Amino acid sequence: MESWAVMHSVILIPAYKPDEKFVVFVKALIDEGKVVFAVDDGSGEEHSRFFDEVSSFGVHVLHHPTNLGKGCALRNGIKEIRRMFPEVEAIVTADCDGQHSLHDINKIIDAMETNPDTLIIGGRFQNKDEKVPLRSFLGNSVTRIAFILATGVRIHDTQTGLRGLPACILPQLEVLSGDRYEYEMNMLLKIKEWEIKYKEIPIQTIYINDNKGSHYDTFKDSWRIFKQIFKFCGSSVLSMLFDYLIYILLLKLFDLSVSRAYIIARIFSAAFNYLLNSRLVFKKSGVSHFVKYAILAVCIMLIGAYGAQWLSNEFNFSDLLCKIFIDLPLFVVSYVVQREAVFNKKKLIKRGKSA
Repeated sequence: MESWAVMHSVILIPAYKPDEKFVVFVKALIDEGKVVFAVDDGSGEEHSRFFDEVSSFGVHVLHHPTNLGKGCALRNGIKEIRRMFPEVEAIVTADCDGQHSLHDINKIIDAMETNPDTLIIGGRFQNKDEKVPLRSFLGNSVTRIAFILATGVRIHDTQTGLRGLPACILPQLEVLSGDRYEYEMNMLLKIKEWEIKYKEIPIQTIYINDNKGSHYDTFKDSWRIFKQIFKFCGSSVLSMLFDYLIYILLLKLFDLSVSRAYIIARIFSAAFNYLLNSRLVFKKSGVSHFVKYAILAVCIMLIGAYGAQWLSNEFNFSDLLCKIFIDLPLFVVSYVVQREAVFNKKKLIKRGKSA
């Protein structure tokens, strides 16, 4: 009887202008009895011989007439695999350039067998003795930090192409947005919304010619996750300016105490900030979201008012400096609570914790 890996998993390889390494890699998978599906993402006539060769091994190949992008290749590959193999329980995505070893692919498959309904992520850069190109190290480090800030999800390697996709999220992946590298990032950004279990396992870091052949644009393709933080910062800056304007007017025109001016200004700015965040940043609004935001705003307002007054009394700071000192840490707290509790989207898939 065939193993679980052969019967229920398919290896999906998106390929754009591959070389002989692609053929060697696919042949090794076929020799182990794997089911392989490749997508020719508009590689052109000069590369057709490589796809013809893997087809002769029994590999299913989907051809794009033009280059549509890695995300589109993955999405169309998933659709076609589900059509051809309706019983598929897992799809393992791997790159075509030799960066993923047969050993690591087997590790992904084994992890999926023991962790059903779990997104398995092959994480690189976890062995300090491995030599990593500076471009790749910096790109992944910056993206990892921004990803944690934007989502609260801790994943070491956000850019890995070696992943195990469980059947429970395949329908969502068929319609997930992103035609190029952002598709893989969008998949990770959906972890909390889909409430899918995830597990990252260490894999070998392999680079060919210092990864110079990579089509990944570190800055352009990382913009997807930075947008969420920048939008929140933008709405917060506008709200802060509105808040400070009212605060200063109340102090100058009505001669109020620091705490009273803080509370009144925060009431107006909180209403303004809620409209911006619910419409533009988290794109989620409703009675429950409003109530939770109001509770958060009141708590932050009281803490801020007390803290600003305390700084004024104890350290004789200026009224404006008191507000700046107390608002900076409250900004971080506000973002995390809004992301995790106030505007947290409802689940689409059965809830599960990180494996």
